[in-house]
Amino acid sequence: FVSYEFIAFTIALFVLYYLLPKKWQWPLLLIASYAFYWIANPYYLIFIGTTTVTAFFAGVMMEKAQDKCDLAIKTAKADGSYSTDLKKSLKAKAKSSKWRILLLSMLFNLGILAVTKYTNFVITNINKFLSDGAALKAVDILVPMGISFYTFQTVSYLIDTYRGTTKAEKNPFKLALFVSFFPQLVQGPISRYGDLSKTLFAEHKFSEKTFTFG
Repeated sequence: FVSYEFIAFTIALFVLYYLLPKKWQWPLLLIASYAFYWIANPYYLIFIGTTTVTAFFAGVMMEKAQDKCDLAIKTAKADGSYSTDLKKSLKAKAKSSKWRILLLSMLFNLGILAVTKYTNFVITNINKFLSDGAALKAVDILVPMGISFYTFQTVSYLIDTYRGTTKAEKNPFKLALFVSFFPQLVQGPISRYGDLSKTLFAEHKFSEKTFTFG
């Protein structure tokens, strides 16, 4: 972030963003975000890509479980087999299924964060209680840039999808942009999908007033 190259990168992106047809604005941001990550370290793309893919399928699966429940209730009302107990049973089953998907996806992604970022921290603290001869060696492990921020942002999306406050994103590339949006990648803030998506995927005209204020 603190380099002339970053300034040049940002200016070029800014100009292209308003020169391209508006429908290409958010795809450009996605390309730029992944290019930014690739320039930092190509291996980082494996981590952020894995997080995005698992979150995408988890969100879709949770929504399908809820849709299946809603359809079953609707069908029961139509054929006369509906009852309050049946409704409660179907909703409980859907909630249980969604909870399992949420838990597995969160454990997987938070596990990646824990292993990459805190393995050596744990080793350092264990070594405080060991003699020099028994001390554990630090692990040479890659810590992806911004992993804390994009992991917790992804978790917020999964929780909102589980609660039903956010619809699962059916376009994996749009979710990829939400996870990887580079201006907030290192220092946040952690945004909710329902808030940030309204800005990311909207078509924007150049505004001199807004640019000057910014």
